[in-house]
Parts: sequence; C-alpha cells; structure tokens
Amino acid sequence: MKSVIQTKLLILLLLINTLAYSQSTDKRLLSADKLFIKMAYAEAVEKYEAFLKKNPKDFYASRQAALCYTKINEHSKAIDHWPNVADNSQASEKDKLAYAKCLLANYRIDEAKKVFISLKSSSDKNIAAWGKAFENVEQFYEDSALTKVTELSGINTPKPEYSPYMYSNKLIYVNEPKKNSIIKILSSWTNEKFYTISAADRLDSLSLKNSTTFNKHIQSKKMNGPVCFTPNDSVIYFSKSAPKKELKKVKGLTYRMQLFYTRMNQFGDAHPEIMPFAYNSIDYDCMHPTISKDGAHLYFASNMSGGQGGFDIWVCTWDKGAWSKPVNCGPEVNTIGNEVFPFITKESILYFASDYKPGLGGLDVFTADPINKNEKFREAENLGASINTQFDDFGVFVKNGEKTGYLSSNRKNNFRDDDLFYFVNNKPKWFDSKIKIIDSVTQLPITANYTISLPKPDAFDKVDSGKFISIRLKPGKDLQINLSAPNYKDRFITRKITKEDTVIALSLPSKSEKSIKGKVIDKETNLPLAGVKVAIYDEFGNNYLNTITDSTGDYKAVNLPLDKPLFIGSEKRPDYFSNTEKFRIKQDSDLVKNIYTQKIVIGKAIKVDNIYFDLGKFNVRADAALELDKLVQLMKDNPDIIIELSSHTDCRGSASANLSLSDKRAKSSAAYIVSKGIAKNRIKGKGYGEGKLLNACACEGKKPSTCSEDEHAQNRRSEFKVTGFLQAKTDSKSNQTKKGK
Repeated sequence: MKSVIQTKLLILLLLINTLAYSQSTDKRLLSADKLFIKMAYAEAVEKYEAFLKKNPKDFYASRQAALCYTKINEHSKAIDHWPNVADNSQASEKDKLAYAKCLLANYRIDEAKKVFISLKSSSDKNIAAWGKAFENVEQFYEDSALTKVTELSGINTPKPEYSPYMYSNKLIYVNEPKKNSIIKILSSWTNEKFYTISAADRLDSLSLKNSTTFNKHIQSKKMNGPVCFTPNDSVIYFSKSAPKKELKKVKGLTYRMQLFYTRMNQFGDAHPEIMPFAYNSIDYDCMHPTISKDGAHLYFASNMSGGQGGFDIWVCTWDKGAWSKPVNCGPEVNTIGNEVFPFITKESILYFASDYKPGLGGLDVFTADPINKNEKFREAENLGASINTQFDDFGVFVKNGEKTGYLSSNRKNNFRDDDLFYFVNNKPKWFDSKIKIIDSVTQLPITANYTISLPKPDAFDKVDSGKFISIRLKPGKDLQINLSAPNYKDRFITRKITKEDTVIALSLPSKSEKSIKGKVIDKETNLPLAGVKVAIYDEFGNNYLNTITDSTGDYKAVNLPLDKPLFIGSEKRPDYFSNTEKFRIKQDSDLVKNIYTQKIVIGKAIKVDNIYFDLGKFNVRADAALELDKLVQLMKDNPDIIIELSSHTDCRGSASANLSLSDKRAKSSAAYIVSKGIAKNRIKGKGYGEGKLLNACACEGKKPSTCSEDEHAQNRRSEFKVTGFLQAKTDSKSNQTKKGK
C-alpha cells in the first residue's frame, strides 16, 4: 500500500498548493479546483467559465479551463482559452506545447508550426523534439498517398467504438452500450461512459453486422477494455475494472483497470473461471494487452512506478510456465506522456499510440522495430498521414504482412465519437542493411572513416570489425555518405535506396590506381568507337588488358606496373588502322589517354607530321627518323596495307628541281622504313614537287609569290596513303589460279 499512500500525499500536496493559489485570487475558484483535482473536468470547467465571465484575462482560470476542455476532448472550446495562457509571461513551455497541439486540433497548422518551432531550443528534450519535428513538418505527410483509411459500415454509431481485434471471422471491439440500465455513467468526471466488449460478424474487410456483447459473463459491470488472444486462440487476455472489493480498499477510487485471462473453447465461448494477471495492483492500472505471435511476450500499458512517466508500454516474458516481472520498453518507445494501446505484429514490430511523441496532434500511432526480437526497440516512428490526423488515432490491429488492418479514431468530429476504420498502408518500411567499403580495384573490404547525413545521422549502430556499417534504410529515400581513408581519394556518395539494398558495396579509388583509362575515338568524326580491341602488354609479352569497347568507347586498366615500358594497342579490322603506343605509369599519377584511330580509305592522303630535311638535301635526319618510326609501327600494326609515301614542296624554286628533290626525299624515307623490316613490296616512295599544292600559293614565272611563310609551309609536307592490301592481291592471285584450272 506504500504507493497508494504516496499517491494520496501527492494529491493532498497538489490540493493544498492549488487551494492556496485560489484563495489568494478568488474563493470562487475553490470548488472548481476541487473538482479538477478529482478529475471531474466536465463539472470543473463550468465553474471556471463562470469565473472567467467576470475575469476574462485571468491566467490561472484560463489555463484550468483550457486543460479541462482538452481533457474532455473539446478542442474547439479549449482554443478560446489557450491564447490567454500562451501570451502570458507566466506560461511555461508545457503550456505553449499544449497550445500548439490545440491549434493542430483546430486545423490551424501554420500557427501551430510557429509555436512548435519556438520551442526547439527547450532544455526539455521531449518538448524540443516537437520543435525540431515541425521544422520539417512535411515528413508527416511523406508518402501519404500510399495509405488509405476507410470507415467501416454496419458497426459505427454516434457513440464510441474502439480497439478492434480480429478473432476467427469476428471483429472484437470496445464500445459504449446502447442501454445503460445497469452500467452507470461517469458524468461527474469526464462525461465518459462505461464500456463493454462487443463482437460483430465480418462480411468482408469493410462491412460488419450482428454486433452483440462478447462473453458478457467475463466482463465488468463498470469499465471494460481491449482484448487479445494467444496464438492458437485458446486463451483470451482482456482488461477491465478491478473487482469492487479491491476498489473499496482505496477511498474514493471508482475504478482501476487490471488484466485478466481465461480459456476459450472451440465455439468461441470463454470459461467462466477468470484468472487475474500476476502483476495487477490496486496502486496502478494495467490495460491494453497484446501477445507476440510466438506467445513469448505480453505487452500492455500501465502507469506503474519505474516508468518514463504517465502510461508506458511494458513487457513480460513467458518463462517456466509464468510471466516474468514487467520490463519497461524504454525511452525509444515511452515518454513522460502517455503511451497506450500496444499491438505486436507477427514480425515483432510494436504499434502503439502516444500523446507526447511529436506527431499531428492528439493520440498518434507509432511503430517501433525490434532489436533482436526482444523487449528492446529502436526509436519509434510516427506513421504520418493518413493513418494519423490532428485528433485521436489509436487502437491498431495489423494483419499479417502489415499492409492492412483496423484502427480507431475520432477524426470524423473530434469529440467522443470514436469509430472503427480499415486501413491500407503501402508506405515503405525501414529495413536492416549493411554497407561495406571496398577498394575499387581489388574489391576487398577496407577500413574507412564515414559520415552519414541521410537518411538520418543516427541511422547506423556500429562498424563491424571495420568492414561493415550496420544501418537502417527505407526504400525510396536517399543515402548520403562521405567516405575517406588513408591512401584513398575522398568520396561523397548519394544514391536512391531500393528494397534489395540489404548489402551495399561502396568503392573507394586509391589516390593512385596505377591505371590508364580513356576512349577510343574516330579521328575524323571525334565520336567514340565501339567494337575496338584494346590490349596492354609489356616487352616480354605479359598481358594486362584485353577488352572490346562498347558504345562509350571506354577502356581502363588498373594496378599496372610502375615505371616500366608498356604498350597499348587498338585494333578494329578491316575498317580502321590498328595503333600501338608506348607509355609508362608513374607513382601517384594515373594516366588518361584517348586513342585516336583513322578509317582506312584507299587513296586518301594522310599527313605525316614533322619530317624535316636539311636545305637542298634528302638524307633522313634523326628528328625525321622519330616520325618515320611511327609509320614503321603503323605498318607493323597493319601488316596487310600497301602504302605510297609522298613528299611535296612549295612553289619556290624551279619546278623540275622541286620535283627531283621531293622524289629523292620520298624514296629516301621509304628506304628508311624498309631498313626497319618492312617489305619492299609494301611501300613506295614518290615525289610530287609543287604539283599538288594545298592552297593558292603557286609561283608564276619570275613573279614573286605574295603568300606568307606559314602558307608556303602548308605545302611542304609528307603524306602517305593506302593504295591496296596484300591480302587482296593474294586473293586475286588465288582466284586467277582457280580460273586457270
């Protein structure tokens, strides 16, 4: 009885303080305050209103009247008084929070948002949470189009119906009976009536009929509450008022909700022998039971001591044939306000209603995902619109799969008329995922530093051995993460989450991948080339890349040896020249190199750059030899082509001398190429002198040319052109042989 005595002392202290304040203000408030302390809110508010007619700006009376109307769910009247409270210097943060909630209930969302945000810096974390939530009020409406709530037919009345529960093909629920000849009315307190447990036949998900009292013999003649069944429907747990003999132990106690259970037979009838829950007490309420689908955990709402405050969700575990001592579900679920009407799904997800966690107003429905399927849960999440409204939404029953179910709400008229609704909820749900950070080349896990900014900063639990990040994700949301690691390039990654992302591999490139990458490009069109073979190898024939480009023309090779001569070759036969180029990879310096290749067109001249000769001479200089070596490599890469190497001059000097000099230079260049191992029959040198000028810089007799030196230089050039293919000649000879036969 210790807690009963403590409760009495607390009420007495509150009464003394209230009376002291009242008497110092006006003795007419005395009777109103007595009724308020006894929770007779409907009667108390009439007396506060009478006082306010003569004292309309009185802070205390305005606050008391607002609280009374809030308690009896008449927010349209409470809003008449909250502004007098909130604008007064005596108003506390809790007063302002209550005012903002009342604004929500009266559809004044923008005004409520301003009041909530003004509280975001509160030292009370519960109050500050409302301010922070309403900085992003859109979160409550996210994906709301994916939910639909429909009122049930054949069951709702102008009186309350709430806490639906499916049993066989019936819907069990709590309601106020139509006749009150036996069941008394609590008119002196909250204008609420006693409730009974009823059942209706389900025609389909939305339609019911034949509502009758459910197993009247196990119910209290006073107050009854929600029910649940064990997984095989063999036992029913339910809440109802404590027996009269227990209530008499505490003077003035009208009812105390307690839990009871009894067996059910195969016909849906309850055994008359009712057993009390082991942890019932006259000192506190136990109500709203729900049992996990494995029968191992019993959850319920209670205001017993040791909780977070108000009503909390508690859980007992079935152990050796009995329920263990109740354990509080913790601050992730509970607050200093009221958390009530729990429901645990087959997937061990906890649904409940709260009037203090940030939401849309009144009682809102929340879910909390389990941690290892025990009594510990992750931070609860508001289900948002349309499951929740500015009014009371509570008493959820969720079908297997969590997409559909039933709930109770007074959203129709925001008063006492709680009704039953069917809901469809297709909003994406959070799921467990792991992120592994890997080397972009080796694909092996690496240890990295990370910062997650979305979906939320506290979305992860830990790093598993430096290899995995455990995280909670939701399909459709963005994942934003910054990654960094020694010897790797920093990376910021954002990506859209899908339900398949149970393991996500994010790669970090090293500061040097020891790589070469680029595109193979058509030299004429400047477009990427598909179908090109690209190979990388060293002088000993070791191969580091063999690939064929797709429509992007991209190639890439990584983890190449450093400071070693390497060769990259491209080949697209028979239409394009094959190329081979030499390169080296340096420490901490990846190489980007585009490969330009040219289409083979018979007879089309291709300029050879930087082949210079001394004035009037035709021997190959060292610098010219470097350029001719490229042509040697081209002919080695394309062993079937036959080319003509031509030399051209400008118009200055005699035409015959220019022709002779250019021919000697062309033949000298061709001889150099032959000296490098190219067959004589594959190359021919020919000089054209000034016979094929590229511009209008011709010289006419003794008349000097007016062209600039740059214009003359355009005409001094070396070119080559493909004149045929060895294979074609071979095929031709073969055909002639066949014909001769």
